[in-house]
Amino acid sequence: MLFRATISQTVFMLKKKESVCVFYILFFIIIINFISNVIYFQGRDIVEMYHPMKLLLLSYNRTYLNATNTLLLIQLYPLLVVCPAGFSLVGEYQLGTNIFLVSRLGNFTYQVSKYLSAFLTTMIVFTVPFLLEIILNCLSFPLSATGDLSNISIYDSAYRMSVNHYFMKNLFLFSPYLYAVIGTLFWGIVSGLLGVFTVSISSLIRVKYKIFLFLPVFAALNLSTILANDLPREALSIKWYDYVLFFNDELKSIRLLLIVLLVLILFPIGAVCAGRRKDCL
Repeated sequence: MLFRATISQTVFMLKKKESVCVFYILFFIIIINFISNVIYFQGRDIVEMYHPMKLLLLSYNRTYLNATNTLLLIQLYPLLVVCPAGFSLVGEYQLGTNIFLVSRLGNFTYQVSKYLSAFLTTMIVFTVPFLLEIILNCLSFPLSATGDLSNISIYDSAYRMSVNHYFMKNLFLFSPYLYAVIGTLFWGIVSGLLGVFTVSISSLIRVKYKIFLFLPVFAALNLSTILANDLPREALSIKWYDYVLFFNDELKSIRLLLIVLLVLILFPIGAVCAGRRKDCL
């Protein structure tokens, strides 16, 4: 029952205009980034060419060349990540369809399936376009290219030091292509958790206007960048995008990342437990 309810709600949410709109926005930014790469690097000798995965939109390394598209994604992300599934629960509360679903599934199954489908929907929307970009780059740029957009030689000690700051650096050293795929999936997982976080807030706090559901994620993500400006330059980064963009050579705290992920996982679980104590109708 739980599995079928999750799949049906996921399919329904993926067809909603919010999910479709966010998917096309992300795909449009990716295509703009891809076309600009093709135009800029056309005819370049393979010896001078950069690694295809470092040209991706999610690659922090590409900001050494042109940060426009990646910066646009960073600015839009706190708003876009809420849209695919964040309003699903409050919409059903407003329309009263939750009463029918709870009566058929039970309150626990209804809430858990809603959270799981919100996670899957958001993850799919924020993963598929970027996996397509990986395929496009592999087809369009030489796979044997090894250059770094910082223009530091891969044999330089400064380059080795920057690689040591990569999240999952051992995976990168094993295969940059596998590293990019896993990094994209991690980006999708974090996006899915943020989507579930928004849904769980709407289950605990009944809001009249959906626009208020943008605030928690938007405030938290932007607060991390604001507070980072007051920290010493050599301090560990607390900027959210330093932990989800790959090929990132900023100093990071894995402990901080694990704490944030744990909070994003435990908060919906707590919301489910709190929901079980309420009258389901």
